[in-house]
Amino acid sequence: MVFTAPLFLIGLVAVAIPVIVHLFNFRRYRKIYFSNVERLEQLKSETQRQSTLRQLLIMAARILAVAFIVLAFARPVLTGTSQEVKTGINDVSIYIDNSYSMEGTDGNVALIEKAKSKAREIVDAYGAGDRFQLMTSDVEGREFHWLSKEEVLSRIDEVEAGSSTLTVSSAVRRQQDFLSSGNGNRYAYVISDFQVSTTDIAEMRVDSAVSLTLVPLESASRSNVYVDSVSLNAPVFGKGSAVVAEVWMCNDGDEDLEKVPVSLYINERQRALSAVDMPARGRVKVEMHFVVDETGIMDGRVETNDYPVTFDDRYYFSINVREQTRGLVVEGGAGNAFLARLFDGDSAVKTVTVSSREMDFSRIDGNEFIIVDELETLTTGMAQSLHTFAERGGTVVVVVADNADEKSYNEALALFDAPRLAGRVRGRVASASLNMDNELYRNVFDGRNRDIELPSVTDYHRMVWSASTLREPLITLVNGDDYITVTKCGRGRLYLIAAPLRDEHTDFVRQALFVPTLYNMALYSVPPSALQVTFGQEAPLLMTGDYSSAEGTVRMRKTSPKDADYEEIPDIRQVGGGCMLFVQGAMDGAGNYRVDVDGEPQEGVSFNYSRLESQMQFLGSDGLQKMLEDYNLKQCGVVRNAEKPLDTYIKEQNNGRGLWRWCLLIGLLMLAAEVALVRIKGKG
Repeated sequence: MVFTAPLFLIGLVAVAIPVIVHLFNFRRYRKIYFSNVERLEQLKSETQRQSTLRQLLIMAARILAVAFIVLAFARPVLTGTSQEVKTGINDVSIYIDNSYSMEGTDGNVALIEKAKSKAREIVDAYGAGDRFQLMTSDVEGREFHWLSKEEVLSRIDEVEAGSSTLTVSSAVRRQQDFLSSGNGNRYAYVISDFQVSTTDIAEMRVDSAVSLTLVPLESASRSNVYVDSVSLNAPVFGKGSAVVAEVWMCNDGDEDLEKVPVSLYINERQRALSAVDMPARGRVKVEMHFVVDETGIMDGRVETNDYPVTFDDRYYFSINVREQTRGLVVEGGAGNAFLARLFDGDSAVKTVTVSSREMDFSRIDGNEFIIVDELETLTTGMAQSLHTFAERGGTVVVVVADNADEKSYNEALALFDAPRLAGRVRGRVASASLNMDNELYRNVFDGRNRDIELPSVTDYHRMVWSASTLREPLITLVNGDDYITVTKCGRGRLYLIAAPLRDEHTDFVRQALFVPTLYNMALYSVPPSALQVTFGQEAPLLMTGDYSSAEGTVRMRKTSPKDADYEEIPDIRQVGGGCMLFVQGAMDGAGNYRVDVDGEPQEGVSFNYSRLESQMQFLGSDGLQKMLEDYNLKQCGVVRNAEKPLDTYIKEQNNGRGLWRWCLLIGLLMLAAEVALVRIKGKG
């Protein structure tokens, strides 16, 4: 127990007054002799012992009355064993979870409304001179400013449930970072339904200078069926490509479900329909097929029907289909007939062939891939241009010449952190393995066919590498040497082929594997845009196009759902070798969007809500308390719904339980007892 006004304890010296009064009023009994006592028969007799006891009781009542009244003015406070009563200004941070799960109800009241009511009670527990921060899952810039008591109450009224999701540890970290800018007593409150999927207590780090209180809102667990994710069988597609969409569906309920409908739409046309059986608490993959029958931007979505949780029933994705892929073939000697026949007359891939002697580096721009075919020397200027081209997203294919100047090659390859050349190897060597996990071959073969015909080489340049070399082998020879490797560089990549693509050096050009290998190198040279983006992810989105030097106005426009009517100027910045889109807030909600330049569509990108909110299991106050104990977070408090009003709870937690009312009451009772004892004496 402590006293918030200890100077008043000096008043305890006043307890001497009743003692002094008692001493001066103490009377000794004297013997008086009467000759006749008949007239004293009606007088009440009183012994000396009874008189002394009454006097002592009166004195004790007076002493206690004075003592407890003095204690009442000293304002005693009952605290816990480790609790310290704080004085001065309070800095208070309140986090209201306004994610979609807060649209649930507790009885007939929405959880978000209960959360706002709890926030008001927290504010009421503090004074007008204290400072407040109100933070939500939206994490907007305006939320990181100090507010007065009136301002924070007004801001609480504006909070609404939305699509943003924030884990508990992230919310606490942001609160503590902001509170560190103040100089008062630091208090943080988290008001949430504490979903199991977002309550990452294990990741929570609590500052010892911050008093953290968790306020759980009880919510009943409920079933939910949702589209968890969508992936496609290739990074890029051309017109006529067969697409397989792998759709993952989740059943978050306790009952098995049968014939759950799943539909796939492309540009608002239904292209596939399926019905799937889903086990309780299960996750099921559904393959949905369609054919790309047009070029340009394709808005896709997969949807199901589920109630009452509907925000996750649709999953949006975008496909950007180029009408034509452009490439440049730089020849070092005589033309390669195999390369010419591969791309000749292909409507999806258009190539232009130039001699290395006539090479103009300005011609590199506007292409998606460049094939450097059998150049004897790779000049410094060409190496630098190719490296810049790859970093911006282009694909470079280097076919090593039989008479290659290894020094110039190695200087160029060093820019890419690619394998180096280390001498020629003569004699026939067969291939041992094909990297079928690489995207070039992922959709070429049905299953893992062990009878695939692999090439052999009769004359090639050996590749060497160090631990820091960025290399992925595509075709490996039986002696352990690499025949074809790929190295990522910025947004693009470098393919290195160790031998010329001619009959006298390899039989690769006569095999079926030659066409998909070289063709996919060209087709996949277009940097794939993100299939979809999830709201709440902190990383920016890498765009396909380069909008840093766009002459017209760049805008982002929402195209679906059908009734979409939203447009804004996006935050697109040049970062490294590409353009990055920084997503602000939740845009206009989930859906398909397009990036336009002066009204002309350039590429599509889709946004989806986080599926963390789709898992409708909640911890509750008991589960939350157990987790805090498991991770030894004893400095965190949990408010239970059955306890006293929140403002009273906070005042007692922050300032202790005030006992001055009890002291005043006891003091008044002692005065009443003293009066009663005096009156009894008077009657006697």
